[in-house]
Amino acid sequence: MNAVSKTAYFCCGVRAEDARSDNPICADIYAEDFMHSEAKALFSRFSDSPKQNVSNVVRSRIFQDEIALRLKTDKNLQVVNIGAGFDTRAFRLAGGRWFEIDEPAIIQEKEARLPASRCPNPLVRIAVDFSKGELDSALQQCDPSANTLLVIEGVFMYLEKPQVVELLKTLSIRLPRHTLLCDLMNRTFFEKHMGKTYQRIRELGSEFKLLEHQPEMLFLHAGYQPMREPVSIVGRARDFKAIAIPNLLFKTALKSLRDGYRLHVFETAMN
Repeated sequence: MNAVSKTAYFCCGVRAEDARSDNPICADIYAEDFMHSEAKALFSRFSDSPKQNVSNVVRSRIFQDEIALRLKTDKNLQVVNIGAGFDTRAFRLAGGRWFEIDEPAIIQEKEARLPASRCPNPLVRIAVDFSKGELDSALQQCDPSANTLLVIEGVFMYLEKPQVVELLKTLSIRLPRHTLLCDLMNRTFFEKHMGKTYQRIRELGSEFKLLEHQPEMLFLHAGYQPMREPVSIVGRARDFKAIAIPNLLFKTALKSLRDGYRLHVFETAMN
């Protein structure tokens, strides 16, 4: 399993821990299925970063709510999850025709523990080596004319700027009409607030590479249009009362915490 894939166990472990809690935020009842001994050992490295762990599970909930909202209006929505990790929304949300695309080791593990054949919605899993440019051929298995929601969660921060530009170009060619859900972190948030969590990520062999002051500008330059204001991930954590930050501080001294890591909703110009 490559270094970035190991971080998938961290995200999965956060959701499993949340599902065991008295008041789950995300309620991913399948996350525990992937938490074998190696996964638990990896997740234990992040036990000293509770606030970052909460933000991660809140991020998952925000994505989940956004997808569910769109499925209510289109039960046949084509949902393409790139870098899907151990996400299980295809099993937990009603409707949609799902594609999960990730590295072979992730796809193999998911099939062993939660086979696509058990999914209540149509689900196709595609194993790709991103470093070899195999995403392009994988996307050709999707319907380019379908109403499409692209989900890219916890991925862009690991990519170099030229890789992001190339990825957006590939998406626009293979799926010219789509809505894109993604999380973007700016440089200020990274420098001020990542702390111990990033140390642990480095220990797993990964590093953040997209450290722009305004990462959303890459998407605007690629022809995307924002559908609405971005959603603050830390702000939603406050809404869930998962973290406590005084409102005045959140609007002033901690504005970088509020606005530095957000979920964005973009659409292509052809939509």
